[in-house]
Amino acid sequence: MSTPTGADGVPTSALREARAARGWSQSGAAGALRALAERRGGPDASAASLKTQLSRWENGHARPEPEYRALLAELYGRSAEELGLAVGPPGPPDGRERLRGALAAAAAVDDGVVRQWAAQLESARRVDDELGAAGSAGVTAALVAQLVSTLRHTAAPARRPALAAVLSGAAALAGRHALDDDDPDAAWGHLDTAAAAAREAGSPVLVVAALVGRAEVLREIGDARGAAALLADPALPTDPNIPTGPAVPTEPAFPDDAARAPEQEPLPAADRARLDAARAVALAAAGKAEAARRALAAPPIDAAHPQGVGIEWADVHHRHGQALLELGDPAAAARLESGLAAGPRSARTRAGLHADLARALAGSDPGSAAGHAREARALALRIGARRLTARLGSTS
Repeated sequence: MSTPTGADGVPTSALREARAARGWSQSGAAGALRALAERRGGPDASAASLKTQLSRWENGHARPEPEYRALLAELYGRSAEELGLAVGPPGPPDGRERLRGALAAAAAVDDGVVRQWAAQLESARRVDDELGAAGSAGVTAALVAQLVSTLRHTAAPARRPALAAVLSGAAALAGRHALDDDDPDAAWGHLDTAAAAAREAGSPVLVVAALVGRAEVLREIGDARGAAALLADPALPTDPNIPTGPAVPTEPAFPDDAARAPEQEPLPAADRARLDAARAVALAAAGKAEAARRALAAPPIDAAHPQGVGIEWADVHHRHGQALLELGDPAAAARLESGLAAGPRSARTRAGLHADLARALAGSDPGSAAGHAREARALALRIGARRLTARLGSTS
């Protein structure tokens, strides 16, 4: 509320202006206020004391107590807001209160909650298989936000790996959605979160999943050499004897607050196949044909491990086909067709296979290429894959 001014230009408060409108002096207003308080059973104060208080209130040196705010509003026939006495909403909690609240909320998370979040992630993945980001982006983003906050405020070391494992999977899926939406910057951020969480979870399986996704982002922005270098990192777990942690707790994971190393299990062969296939694509795109063919020659594996980040054999076929396509190898189409024949459950994988087949067959079989382009476009529109739709252009 603006402060009114008197005829002489001297600023006055809303309380002083209301008193002047009644034609009262401070002594007169104090007497009237005392009489009103007596009738209403309010505070018992002398007129002299109230005159002093009125002066302090009008000058802004003090604020009336709640009981006097009501009496002043009645006395002057104005609302508390008009008199500048309204009490605003409480301010936001300070940093200490926010931190205490967040730490308490994180400490309340037990094994059951972690399993529920893991189940939500699996449900989001199933929806994503059919509808992509169009059906699962919202729930995935909300899950990532919840897990990021919970992990950040989980103080007990023993409690962190299981949370980090679920966060890594959720953030990797969010990164996939961002890449579909043609937002590589957001995709990189999500996948960086996924990689950091995977390392905290002690899971090479999840590390590989996150780094394969990050390599795809680098290829998307034209940095194939960077993608190849990322996947050639000697720290990556290519040895099946390197330990990994479970993605979802199946037994109570929090017996106490002591720090524990994650449980040990080998990196599944399926994930080594996935890593080799991703390396082949990156190397081929970077112009390193010999190294790409060595990666393609790595023993294939027709399997997917039952826990953690599942992979599809169709996805490995797809990446092999992409690498061959980058190398200009005529065998690319056959490998991509093998990927389709494997019956990929993911609409995203099916759309990508059709799009790459359209490219592979464009010279030798234009009719089939056009058909694959139409299939790819229909699937891309269904799952909200703007990046793929843009790549297909107006192909029909």
